Amino acid sequence: MEGLGGGPVRKTLAIALIFAVVGCSPKGYAPRDRDGVLHLDFWNGFSGPDGTTMERIVKRFNASHHDIQVRMQIIPWGTYYDKLTLSLAFGGAPDVFVLHAQRVPEYASHGALADVDRYVRDYGPDPRDFMSRQWNAGLFNGTRYALPLDCHPLGLYYNRGLFKEAGISRPPANEAEFEADARRLTAPAKGKWGFVITDFHLVGSTVFDQYGGGLMTPDLTRSALDQPASLDAVNRMIGWVKDGGICPKPDPGGSWGAFQTGRAAMAIQGIWMIDSVAHQEGLDVAAAPVPRFGPKQAVWASSHCMCMPARLPSDRKKAAWTFMKYLSDNSLEWAKAGQVPIRRSILKSPEFQSLPIQREFAKELPYVVYEPFSVSVNQTASFADIAVESAVQGVESPRAALKTAAQRVNRVLELR
Repeated sequence: MEGLGGGPVRKTLAIALIFAVVGCSPKGYAPRDRDGVLHLDFWNGFSGPDGTTMERIVKRFNASHHDIQVRMQIIPWGTYYDKLTLSLAFGGAPDVFVLHAQRVPEYASHGALADVDRYVRDYGPDPRDFMSRQWNAGLFNGTRYALPLDCHPLGLYYNRGLFKEAGISRPPANEAEFEADARRLTAPAKGKWGFVITDFHLVGSTVFDQYGGGLMTPDLTRSALDQPASLDAVNRMIGWVKDGGICPKPDPGGSWGAFQTGRAAMAIQGIWMIDSVAHQEGLDVAAAPVPRFGPKQAVWASSHCMCMPARLPSDRKKAAWTFMKYLSDNSLEWAKAGQVPIRRSILKSPEFQSLPIQREFAKELPYVVYEPFSVSVNQTASFADIAVESAVQGVESPRAALKTAAQRVNRVLELR
């Protein structure tokens, strides 16, 4: 999903088998050149406008660090993890690479990532400057394997023009306001809807989290999809489509287009979609935190985490950390590409507060919920997505769909 710019990639590679067979033994790394310059390779999947921003930041790093030069390679997210896994196992791995937060446990559990606690302690940045939830996204079993760069949560995008026409002065903050506003904004005969579901995984995960259900139990040993809280969450989504009449039958391939063209007044999507609405002619878009639909405030999010290979030589690790810290220190520039910084000092800065959409998404940082930090999340998340889609589309009863999904998740967890 994060060809989007931040979300999870669902394609599963047999990472455990590959690492078990070859033992993470990379080929040798080149020494400093004759001028004493160490050349580092940096891999990421930033193939959209965010890639242009990252290229600009890397150029600035290179201009200010004459003894370290970084070569950036962008690999589309659809093939990124396959290529990264093979490079870590067979050789040719980059010195610095990006993992989504939910993939850190998977790679760390196979010994592929360097422990970076020492570098934080000796060189910074100061952990106290980070939002705590996001800082903890770099941990696995109490050890730090990643330096989180950002947070990319979902938020509520809304059409200010349509809101004004309907006499609505502010975005909804809770379920009651959301449904009331959506009804006023819905006119099916005119092809106008108050809300559209753009992504079953992202929206479904958020509603699950608000109700206290979801893919796995807190101890990560069983699925929570067959628990009453998960059923309540799915029934809430069904109500938007069926009972409330505020949302058309979901069409993930076209729902965002309906919002972009003014046929839908509200949509829940990721911050990485900023660019797709920023230049849409005639579209007056604003953003707000996702309304509270369930018993608690929660919203899906992930983070881009910077990592190093476990067996990177020590001199390259120190150079790689210098670069990683530079990216973190300069994450205000990165935020402009459609991300939320996680450094408190940057969040408070006038420059960041002048970014209207990012500023609204940042209000959610204290209560974002990451995907379960389980080594099995990449193999199981699609089971929940299928269940949510089947139930909301009316193909299967929600209870039956969730029960089947829970059984599938549990089979995977029992094999570990």
